[in-house]
Amino acid sequence: MTWWKNSQTGGDMIMNKVTKTAAFCICGLAVITCVLLLAGHPDAQVHNVVGKAMPDDAAPLDRQVFRFLNDEPTNLDIGVAIYEVGGIVFLFERLTMLDHNNRVIPGAATEWTANEDQSKWTFSMRPGARWSDGRPVTAHDFEYSYKRMLDPASGSGYAFFYYNIRGAREFNTGQNADPNSVGVYAVDDMTLVIETEGPCPYLPMIAAFFTSIPVPRWQEEKFGPRWASDENVVSNSSYKVDRWRIGERLTLSLDAYYNGPVKGFFSQIHSIFKNRGNTGLLSYENDELDLVQIDVRELSRIEQDPVLSTQLHKYMDFNALYLFFKTREGLFSDLRVRQAISHAIDRDALCNIVLRDTALPAYTMLPPGFPGYSGDELKDVQRYDPELARRLLAEAGYPGGRGFPSVDIWLRNDPNRIMAAEAVSGMLSNNLGLKVGVRNMEPRVYSEAMAQYRIDLSLIPFQYDFPDPHNLLGMVWHSQPVGAGRHDWMNAEFDRLVDDAARETDAERRFEMYREAERILVEDVGGVFLYHDYFLQLRKPWLAGWQKDSMGQEPFFIDNSTITDLYIRR
Repeated sequence: MTWWKNSQTGGDMIMNKVTKTAAFCICGLAVITCVLLLAGHPDAQVHNVVGKAMPDDAAPLDRQVFRFLNDEPTNLDIGVAIYEVGGIVFLFERLTMLDHNNRVIPGAATEWTANEDQSKWTFSMRPGARWSDGRPVTAHDFEYSYKRMLDPASGSGYAFFYYNIRGAREFNTGQNADPNSVGVYAVDDMTLVIETEGPCPYLPMIAAFFTSIPVPRWQEEKFGPRWASDENVVSNSSYKVDRWRIGERLTLSLDAYYNGPVKGFFSQIHSIFKNRGNTGLLSYENDELDLVQIDVRELSRIEQDPVLSTQLHKYMDFNALYLFFKTREGLFSDLRVRQAISHAIDRDALCNIVLRDTALPAYTMLPPGFPGYSGDELKDVQRYDPELARRLLAEAGYPGGRGFPSVDIWLRNDPNRIMAAEAVSGMLSNNLGLKVGVRNMEPRVYSEAMAQYRIDLSLIPFQYDFPDPHNLLGMVWHSQPVGAGRHDWMNAEFDRLVDDAARETDAERRFEMYREAERILVEDVGGVFLYHDYFLQLRKPWLAGWQKDSMGQEPFFIDNSTITDLYIRR
């Protein structure tokens, strides 16, 4: 259709312009009407500020607020102070991430490749990625952050985690002061290379660990430590700090700059800080929280409540709770004593009766479902056998427990474990005649004593950092000098096997080495493996989006890749 022509008279031109304007108005109104109708249509697709399409049954965006109970951070500098961040580990996107099935997925890097022997890894950054202040996220940010974390001046408690990287150990321990000696470097803005001391097939998993975050260098240089202790925090994930009310809550909101694969549904997340003695159960019952962690001590009341009992969920996380000893000298340097203790503990009774079915008996460090698990093969090694336990203790010179000095099971300020520790104490008394107490220690005192190998006997948990046997076997149980490990147990063949396995690129051969190493650990009773416990949570029925993992569970971790699946159902 031709609206007007230059050959037309002035009047015709005016009339046609009026007609044209009216037609445009009519079309415009029609478009607006269609948009409004669609917006109100129940099947219309709603997107939030990061462009994520909301589920059909989602509540309106202003009601997409998730509230949970958490420790108050002292700062959010995860790379060097992970124990101070209060569980807020989803502000920063690492190069890679783990999904709810513990598979490595893209994060700040869209893809990664390795050379033939897996000693040089190249990561390609995601185009258009931005910090929450709008600056581009580049490979240089990651180079700076890795080297900062490894700098001994940073005091990072997890620097050892990265010792497979070329030059990392020497730089972190002060043997080499040159940060450029560390094998992490940006080729350009979009390409990061990490070189390792030898083959490192699990490096993408280390790149996904919480401390492998980027740090906004300009913000740190401007504010110093305060860059991560208030609203100065600049992040690179789906969420950013909105408001930090000291002593009350931390509010996070969606970051419109985020263009990555792990986008959140929630418009806001409220991390509500724990008060002294507050477990959160009352707040949950008052609908002030959407999710709360509970422990076995609260289970009876919850199971008897007709509402709360329907909202109780449990899932098995990859963890192990075990007794460890001071083995290089003293009482527990005798293998027969350690074996006697391992055979004197009834794990089935501990899990089913004392812990009320909130745990599974453990006979190995690796839990069921974990890559390389061989617990079924080794179940007999530390089996419950009180007669054998008494015979071994007598052979060690303590028949009926006579002459065995009293000892305490140390805990690291962990009231949730007191029931288990007291039950173990009772079994050692009943079956072996030993006098064993329970001592719940202040965390700093405990950690210092553990690092110096001064604890005779302790019950301690370890939760996996990444889903590979190197984490639970090599990193936890490989012998270390005083000050660098968790316990003093040493076995040269075990060390050799986990070292060789860490560098093995053939997966089948690698897992066989780890199986051999774990058999040595269990037979030599480096630890007495007791149970793998469940996480217990109350979840409101309007909290939706739960994803089942490969074990049929619906896990929840305060991390990007699981918290971003959830939304509020209307």
